[in-house]
Amino acid sequence: MTARIVSAWRLALMATALAASGSAGFAKAQDAGNEITVEAPRSVPIPVERNPYTGAAIATTTVRMSVLYGDLDLTTQRDSDRLMLRIRNVARDACKQLDRLYPLNPDESCVDKTVETSAPLGQAVIAAARGH
Repeated sequence: MTARIVSAWRLALMATALAASGSAGFAKAQDAGNEITVEAPRSVPIPVERNPYTGAAIATTTVRMSVLYGDLDLTTQRDSDRLMLRIRNVARDACKQLDRLYPLNPDESCVDKTVETSAPLGQAVIAAARGH
């Protein structure tokens, strides 16, 4: 993938969208050219160290997957909808991967939370493509 220089206004728009997402850091997304990285973290028990207050061992594992959109014309509604569908599908795939890694620690709301925090960046990329 070739690196692109992203203008300051586009970065500001994306940062604003991420800040507005308001989710407690469940998933992060970042734009690197024609790619959005969707992150689906999962807290899992580990037998190494324990929380001194509760005795519970806690770690967070994150699965990161990319959503490519260089082939889409985001000025059209059809391709904008495709980008948002791709974000949901990648979030689903990332959460399925976490379920395979940690079958005893499922999170039924993983996909919804991951989409909730990743979708604002997709919307910001669409707005930037449309010149808003």
